[in-house]
Amino acid sequence: MYENTLKEKNDVKNADTLLKLYKIYDEHRESILWFLEELDANSYGEYLKKYSGVSIGRSHFIAVCGFFELSGVLMSYRMIDQNLYFDMFNPTPFWEKAKPIVEGLRNKRPHIYENFELLNNRRLSWTKKRSKKNENGQEIIGVSDA
Repeated sequence: MYENTLKEKNDVKNADTLLKLYKIYDEHRESILWFLEELDANSYGEYLKKYSGVSIGRSHFIAVCGFFELSGVLMSYRMIDQNLYFDMFNPTPFWEKAKPIVEGLRNKRPHIYENFELLNNRRLSWTKKRSKKNENGQEIIGVSDA
């Protein structure tokens, strides 16, 4: 009985955390759309030329990367269940666009957005494992990693 109560409390905490994250995500919808549709920089140098100073593009970039950095921290500390999180959010298209810029940023700030990167790596592993299961959650035999 105690285990069920503990699990229920954990489920409620996970759901509450997910809803709070979704609220943050939704409040930054304009930044998210800009990031996916308008961010146009394939290097840190190009990013600096187009989005330096107090530009709206820089603000959008920081908002999106910050959201996924926060998500990565929460997941690293097991404050949200990865299955629940990844059923709702996919950091991969964002990381793919941010990666060349972040790599340049890391020349001065070596650990910037490291939790965003770890979150993306977890998502890729999660997706790989998930694709090896059928609709009942049973592992499919004979699926290779290739």
